[in-house]
Amino acid sequence: MIGERRLALVAGSGALPLRAIAAAREAGWQVRVLTLHPRDDLAEENPFQIKVSRPDLVLREIRAFRATHVCAVGGMHLGDKDRENLATFAGDDSRENRGDSKLSQLGAQLLKMLGIPFIGVHEIVADLLAEEGVLGTIVPDEYLLAAMRHAFAAARRAGELDLGQALVTSGSRVLALEDIAGTDALIARIRMFRASGLVGDGAARLVLAKTSKPGQPVHIDLPAIGPDTIAGAAEAGIAGIVVEAGRTLMIEREDLIAAANRANIAIVGLRESHD
Repeated sequence: MIGERRLALVAGSGALPLRAIAAAREAGWQVRVLTLHPRDDLAEENPFQIKVSRPDLVLREIRAFRATHVCAVGGMHLGDKDRENLATFAGDDSRENRGDSKLSQLGAQLLKMLGIPFIGVHEIVADLLAEEGVLGTIVPDEYLLAAMRHAFAAARRAGELDLGQALVTSGSRVLALEDIAGTDALIARIRMFRASGLVGDGAARLVLAKTSKPGQPVHIDLPAIGPDTIAGAAEAGIAGIVVEAGRTLMIEREDLIAAANRANIAIVGLRESHD
């Protein structure tokens, strides 16, 4: 069929892949699901199980499906060995350790071999990207807003070093950075710090900041928050969450904002130029 849209959807962790599959089909896409890790909730899709050690088989499956586009959705966690396999297959023989920014570039290189474009999940599922401004009913006071702006800038600086996409601050102090374990593990560490007395209940309130990394493409691994983020933040005593407007996915937006309102957590979207 002329103009038929065929989507190879690489599903990572989290709830977003299921929503993306449904939205794509509703919009008329033919969908083939590939999974990075086994997922019982996708069994009905008969997904193609990706072996990172054999990226050639992944490309063969995408080609056999006659995909016109590829979309990666959900959390993608790869160990160093898997990253090395992908890099070698993509023709990168450097011996350097490859962070997430480099991994995104390698993914794009693999798709160039097929001549198929990436699209972002926000191009499939409407109303995903965070807007600029206060996102909810909890308005931060001037002190919390100043702390949120500081945390946002600090997260962008961390991204320049290809560290995680998130960090937590207390006033002007950075308490912890996201590592390969992800945002949930970062928030769990803050809970541990509070339980051990390393983080108190002083005037400086805790802020979680999430931003994309400088130069990061919008179609791969954008930062995301969801209701689970809010639940963890509330348990950790986080007063504010600042995200990058236009580049952060808000999963289950209505539930997320309602949960933040109940927990008295301010959510703010800030924007930075990507010229």
